[in-house]
Amino acid sequence: MNFHALLGTLAKSSAQAVSTLKKHSPDIEALRSYLYVKTEIETRFVDALNQRLPIGTILFLCGSSGDGKSEILRRHYDKFSVDNRFYLDATHSFKPDQNAVEALDQLFDEHNASNKPLIVGINIGMMFNFQNTGADRHAAIKEAIGRFIKGDRDVGRYRFLSFEDYPKFSLEEGKVGSDFISKLLAKVTASSSENPLYAAYLCDEKNHHKLEYQNYRILQEESVQKLIVKTLLYVRLKYDQFFSARAIMDFIHNLIAGDSILFDNLFSSSSGELSESLSHLDPCLRRTQKIDEFVVQRSLNISDREFEYFKIEYQARYGAVEMSPRSWIRAFYLLRYIDLGNNYHQKFSLDFENIIFEDYINIWQLHHSLSDKKKLRGFYNKTLIASLTKFANRLVPKLVGDGLYLAERNGVTISATVSIGMDSKALEESNSGQIHCFKAALKVEDKSIEPFPITVSFLELTERILAGYRPNRHDKNTVVILEEVVEKITKIASKSKALYFHKDGGDWSLQFEDDEFVAETY
Repeated sequence: MNFHALLGTLAKSSAQAVSTLKKHSPDIEALRSYLYVKTEIETRFVDALNQRLPIGTILFLCGSSGDGKSEILRRHYDKFSVDNRFYLDATHSFKPDQNAVEALDQLFDEHNASNKPLIVGINIGMMFNFQNTGADRHAAIKEAIGRFIKGDRDVGRYRFLSFEDYPKFSLEEGKVGSDFISKLLAKVTASSSENPLYAAYLCDEKNHHKLEYQNYRILQEESVQKLIVKTLLYVRLKYDQFFSARAIMDFIHNLIAGDSILFDNLFSSSSGELSESLSHLDPCLRRTQKIDEFVVQRSLNISDREFEYFKIEYQARYGAVEMSPRSWIRAFYLLRYIDLGNNYHQKFSLDFENIIFEDYINIWQLHHSLSDKKKLRGFYNKTLIASLTKFANRLVPKLVGDGLYLAERNGVTISATVSIGMDSKALEESNSGQIHCFKAALKVEDKSIEPFPITVSFLELTERILAGYRPNRHDKNTVVILEEVVEKITKIASKSKALYFHKDGGDWSLQFEDDEFVAETY
């Protein structure tokens, strides 16, 4: 098969996108085998089968559509199907008069009469369906699924291996990124005779001037791959984007074989939900003096000898193609760690920094390791608590001074002074390995408030509040969480032993001392 045809098998629309026990052509089988990246969940799956499951056991390999359940089962079918029954796809029924739930009922009936453990590849959604509508005679399985949903993984003779427990991205120190996507990109582009795609690329030399061959050469750059993985991580954090193995393969296909140069295929494609999320991180959306000047000058064809020299060097390395000013900005973003000609593109490097994501990753790590409480306390005092207080006092910032605004009654502003700090003890019990948020924990006076999630969007909002921004309804869920936290703080503050009243330039305090209220002006 030629390069274009082999590349097409990576697309989610290809006949090879869904794994079955059926063998494909030798070329496609060779490519699938070469590109396969072994994951931790596969290791756990093989370990379980090597230990020989007891008769009567059902092992559910569960996840979302396209995350690789069928491929794992397919790869180990020949070795383990003698001692175990495999059921690759529990999403469908293969009989016209039977739905998927009825097919599962029948499967479990057959399993009860069998002397082999059962291995089932199943979507999480299908498990919900079976729990709600499966036959009552399988109540034990339905109860086990219910306990799985609550977090259990071993329920009697039912075992669950879930892809959700093995995320594709990590924020752990020294492991930030995605080992799975990095390995896959490296395999796709490796300049090795073992790589069927690269071998096909070499054989198509007469077509090397075409766009998808240029894109392949650009994607072979290791620093480009790293920036793509980092950008995908940002999308995961900012938009909680889900990544299945099939979606990632399709994404790589679109990068190389999309309608435009790779830089545009990454940020301005219209191929699905992931493309929509990536478009929000388009470097062209950044408003800096250098970027704006470049776009305007290139649009007006103003001569720039340095850029023209860089363009010649670029085309000598990757191939000739006409690019718009916006495409060049995207190219500068992805090529910024590559030495190329006069390195004209590196003048824009600082314009592409994503400080908010780096801040989030750093604070996420501090919350999970709890190794540097001094630095963590600095985040709470200078950013989180300062922004919460500023937001709470947004209507009367000068009137309440160091206090906390509580309410206004009959033209009188009421405030209180409370101590707000990091709740170290609560932090030790609050954070799991999920990466799209971490839990912050506060103590108001001596009372803890329930830990609340900090996402990239929430962190960004706190920093904007400190810079003078006033949140509004366009901040959606983030401002809802912000208001809930402030409400909890003010509820505790309202029970303070000292309240302060402000009206027409006068200030009074009311304090509860020695079992009596004492009012004073100050």
